[in-house]
Amino acid sequence: MIKIHMFLAGYGDSLLVQVEKKENTTVNLMIDCGLFYKNNILPNLKRLLKDQTVNRFIITHYDKDHIQSASKFLEDNGKYKDGSIAKIEQVWLNTFRHLQFSKRNTEELSSEEVTKVKSYISETSFESNTEIIEGDIGAKQATTLGAKILEKKYPWNIDSKGEAICIENLQEVNITEDVRLYLLSPNKKSLQNLESEFLSKLSEMGLNPNTEAIFDDAFELFNLNMKEKEKEKVKEKVNDGNISSSCIPEINSKSIKILSKGKGYEKDTSFGNGSSISFILETEDKKILFLADAFAEDVIDELKKRYPDSSEYPIFFDAIKTSHHGSFKNNSPELFKIIDSDFFLFSTNGNHPCGHKHPDVETISCIINRLLPKKILKRNLIFNYELDHLKNFNNEELKKEFKYEIKAQIETKI
Repeated sequence: MIKIHMFLAGYGDSLLVQVEKKENTTVNLMIDCGLFYKNNILPNLKRLLKDQTVNRFIITHYDKDHIQSASKFLEDNGKYKDGSIAKIEQVWLNTFRHLQFSKRNTEELSSEEVTKVKSYISETSFESNTEIIEGDIGAKQATTLGAKILEKKYPWNIDSKGEAICIENLQEVNITEDVRLYLLSPNKKSLQNLESEFLSKLSEMGLNPNTEAIFDDAFELFNLNMKEKEKEKVKEKVNDGNISSSCIPEINSKSIKILSKGKGYEKDTSFGNGSSISFILETEDKKILFLADAFAEDVIDELKKRYPDSSEYPIFFDAIKTSHHGSFKNNSPELFKIIDSDFFLFSTNGNHPCGHKHPDVETISCIINRLLPKKILKRNLIFNYELDHLKNFNNEELKKEFKYEIKAQIETKI
């Protein structure tokens, strides 16, 4: 049995995946550590892990709703050998030290250069602290993640031999003999794009980075600040009337069929989301898709390589954790032509600070307006919160016509 726990992490992600094996052992994957740590994430981790081993702590990418509490969790867990909450075998996280696509400066930083980097970190930390989710975790603490991993001596990206976790460096990992991960994203190009943006920012300050850890801190803050600027742009569009944050189309049989056609689909172009770690978890008899905030196009490309026989499409997964909380920009109609499941999982409270109402109704429509695979009778849409903007989908006639069910629950057994 596989248990997937989607903790109440606000509009973010914090998952614990427990693969219960026949010999009464459990493989634990912790995926991200987002918002509302003190009252939700931490108590659940203590309850569920009970001094067990976290085989992989996968921090998918730098976005506040995915990493906000990760540094605090590692602080509370203590040093690698201690593991007061759980022993963590290995952390997956791509920070600047792993993006070695451009040559690094081999010289030590001058005192003036060190001052410039520290000043940037201080200023960017202040700029990124525009939204306080919890009083005990501010932006600066949330963005000392790389430093915390080093301080506590956690094994870091060992599966990729200390390099970036990406499909060019790592295709599959055997956690145990019968529990495997198959990487779908990111690819090298996406990480290069992110690295280039950061190097451009450093160049503006007259800095040529070396391998010192201080640049990891700057890189983390750069990513979060870039996200904050993207949010501000979206807010401006909402205020200008170019994007409606509250106008949800009327949901009925006709509108679902129209929305599922995907008219107006625009793919995500965020460098941060493009760097997301997404993968397939496969055991002896089950396979589950975890998509983080990955681009649909990247996922499609890798799935087609892994499953080249198009006559088998859509590929059936025992569960699918939808990308980017169900955002239509990351869940294209094309994606749902090649994947399907009887369990679709959504982690969000629907209250994104930009005004987004995730998941988008287009995504839900694309999922349900399809023929069912022969092996299932209905699709289950699982949410960790009850979402008001989707209440019209909770209609008995629609559920009967499109053969789906809606459930709000934290734990799903597969």
